[in-house]
Amino acid sequence: MRSLNRLKWLHAFEATARHGSFTGAAKELGVTPAAVGQLVRALEDWVGHPLLHRTRSGKERLTLVTEAQDALKEITQGLDSLESGLNKLRGRQARSVVILTASQVLVMNWLMEKLNRFSETHQNIELRLNVTEKLMDVAHGEADIGVRCGKGDWSGVNKTWLMDEEAVLVCSPRIVPPEKITCGEWLAEQKLIHDDTLHPGANFPSWEEVLAATQAPATRYTGLHINSTSAVIMATLSGQGVAIVRRALVEQLIATGQLIQLHPNIRWPLTWSYYIVTPQKAVMRPEVKVFHDWLINDILIKNSPTPEFQEVILLILVTKAIKGYFSYT
Repeated sequence: MRSLNRLKWLHAFEATARHGSFTGAAKELGVTPAAVGQLVRALEDWVGHPLLHRTRSGKERLTLVTEAQDALKEITQGLDSLESGLNKLRGRQARSVVILTASQVLVMNWLMEKLNRFSETHQNIELRLNVTEKLMDVAHGEADIGVRCGKGDWSGVNKTWLMDEEAVLVCSPRIVPPEKITCGEWLAEQKLIHDDTLHPGANFPSWEEVLAATQAPATRYTGLHINSTSAVIMATLSGQGVAIVRRALVEQLIATGQLIQLHPNIRWPLTWSYYIVTPQKAVMRPEVKVFHDWLINDILIKNSPTPEFQEVILLILVTKAIKGYFSYT
């Protein structure tokens, strides 16, 4: 009789072996490192001997024992076969469905408007949203494609760069006089909204850095700390203060006048970028590739400053296509 518990053990063991740590496996599987360690230890208890060498330091603190190396290959193949079988269960009726995963703040403030436009021009393709912070949905085939913002160092997925990101300073037009948009003295007197959401490796500017760059006088300022970027944007819209946010998440709000960008002449570029991610071990289905290419073209056209620049890009693409044709023939 098959045991689902053993399948969970194998899943945790295979992920741990690839990452070399319970922490890396936990990020992929969307659980805690302690939970991963417990599953791996349960598998070790069942087989009757350790499967991993444990060390206290080094980039990969967990390494496979010799006896487990050959077994890992078959376990990985078995998990891949299970994934393939699950995809086949979707059947022909699902061929026109694209399952997209993205974070909540990205969907609400940047992606939804694009999805609506895609659906208007591709009515034969049904988009289904899986809103989550985890990458495992893409890496393990539970979603066809994802959009993420980060350093791009995710494992188990293919990634396509979309655009870079920067931080901007914004507030509601209700609280700022037009002549104060670039005034450091005015900024120093405002309530400052702190986004306590983690931005690992993004080089996200602190309020101290922003106040110094805007030449705001030294002062004891009041602040509002929020651990959700979506809530930060909502608080800013309601006039509760000034916030530092990622440009893409408020670009439309700035364009419609719902938010005002302060000190627009100062830039705070981030080391995060936007990427499309797809499963590393699966070939994109035709409808997935349609959405993949449409989103890239949509970003390209939107970020092209002039029609002349768009013509240059088109000429480059045509030239590459011609060179590819002659090299093939």
